[in-house]
Amino acid sequence: MNAPRRSSYTRMPVAYAAIGASGAPDLMRFPPAGSTPYEEALQLGSGQERFLTAANLLMTWGAHRAAGFTVENIELGEQADYVGVQFDDGGTPELGEKPEELFSPEGEAYVLPGTTATLVSAKAKHPRPILVISTVDEPQRLGFAWGDREETAGFGEQLVTVEHRSDGTVWAVVRGFTFLTSSGLMASVKQRSELRDVIEQAQALIGALAPGAAIRNGVAAPAGTEKSTAERDPALEDPAIEDPASEPDGDPAQGV
Repeated sequence: MNAPRRSSYTRMPVAYAAIGASGAPDLMRFPPAGSTPYEEALQLGSGQERFLTAANLLMTWGAHRAAGFTVENIELGEQADYVGVQFDDGGTPELGEKPEELFSPEGEAYVLPGTTATLVSAKAKHPRPILVISTVDEPQRLGFAWGDREETAGFGEQLVTVEHRSDGTVWAVVRGFTFLTSSGLMASVKQRSELRDVIEQAQALIGALAPGAAIRNGVAAPAGTEKSTAERDPALEDPAIEDPASEPDGDPAQGV
């Protein structure tokens, strides 16, 4: 595992203009111009323990690793230079407040805005340099958004959160937007394939937060979780994916 290293940080650009739009309340209706939005959700179980376990895993890159990504070249930006983007109650983007530095039970630092990293996957042709745009730190909702720093296939921005809802259930939610880059002959078919890859990766990411998934994929669970929720409740071994945003075989411009 590559340990984060602090550097003299200068703000790194991303490959698109609508920074922070993955957190916009109306993303699915009004995505950034030229992009295709998507949203996926997966119920992880219920209860505060399940929420904290999933949140700790997500906020220390554990979900990405369990989903098959190698997270490389992690560099922590100086918070004075980049504090991320947040939205007010009316949905207007504004500069975020300086986030509190948090740690997992093992002492591993949570992801912070301004962090840069490279996501590497055996399924992707090229490494993916990213910038952490913002973090979500609410009593019952934790997560972070990242954006691509280069125009790779399906580049864009993605927000992943773990939510402990009022009915006690715990959900993983991923939402974002992507720019489909294929052109020329068979462009429509290639763009459908790009969108399918983006959605499948998003589903794998939240699936990696399901009970026991990290351990099955070789990623250590946070401390104090000797027995997974799935082991305690067999009904949670195969949670259903809620897919309100997309149908991979449909038209990317329709139904998302």
